[in-house]
Amino acid sequence: MHLRISVVMLFTACLCAPALAGTDDRSEWKQLQKRAEAGDMDAQNRMADAYLNGSGVPVDYKAAVAWYLRAATKGSPDAQYNLGIMYLTGRGTVRDLKQAFAWFQKAAEGGEKLAQCNLGTLYEQGRGVSQDTRQAMKWFLASARQGDAMCQYNLGVEYMDGVGITRDMSQARHWLSLSAERGYPAAQCKLGWLYANGPEADRDLGKAAFWFRRAASQGEPMALYALGLMAANGEGLTQDSVAAFAFLSVSASNGYRAAAAARSQLEATMTADEIRRGQDFARTWATSRRQLLDQPESQP
Repeated sequence: MHLRISVVMLFTACLCAPALAGTDDRSEWKQLQKRAEAGDMDAQNRMADAYLNGSGVPVDYKAAVAWYLRAATKGSPDAQYNLGIMYLTGRGTVRDLKQAFAWFQKAAEGGEKLAQCNLGTLYEQGRGVSQDTRQAMKWFLASARQGDAMCQYNLGVEYMDGVGITRDMSQARHWLSLSAERGYPAAQCKLGWLYANGPEADRDLGKAAFWFRRAASQGEPMALYALGLMAANGEGLTQDSVAAFAFLSVSASNGYRAAAAARSQLEATMTADEIRRGQDFARTWATSRRQLLDQPESQP
């Protein structure tokens, strides 16, 4: 098999709201509720978080939306962002991308980095607003500069693809590297792809293997597929059909269809004992992955 790794990365809005803890103490809860009803913005946010997470009270998305709205109208970027998430996901309210966009915009203008990233994504995809690559880049950059790994990844992909902006591989590597170093698996995978398939002057299969390993350790199917091909070919990794079979099997079991086809091709060249050992590694992946992934390597 010849190593040629191809992948399509999709942008997805971040759906995880960074909520604060509520309280399980009833007297403390009453004091919190009293402050919230008196207009204390922090208390309103904590009430909303408690209803969202079921901290000390039953989960109640409608109540969470009501309290986020009270804090958001007072100018809380956290509440504005969380309210945007509620409209984006349709929890506690009717799903409304225009409302999600409006609240993300308010939070983004207030400096909330996750809102800035989501706002950029909505602009990039034309969801809740007319598609506008320049605005998407503006907000991706604002969030990336604050250290948001997802937006650093988005920005790197925008520079890499050159859709609506000038293609700049140096900037692509810069932002993807920052995101990858923060542990974002999609960025680690994309960076590995760049080192495996990018401009000839930048190709380095050792670095590609390093980043694919990092992503694979987090369960990224495409990275497992790439490692399978590299191990099968002996390119960037020591040639090892058993390890390759295991990588491809785990990738395929996680929905990466190309991995199943590659495994079938590899299987035709293996002995029965090699296939059995590869199957054993794949079956016990939770414990055996260290043996396959934690090989001696150096940071690029």
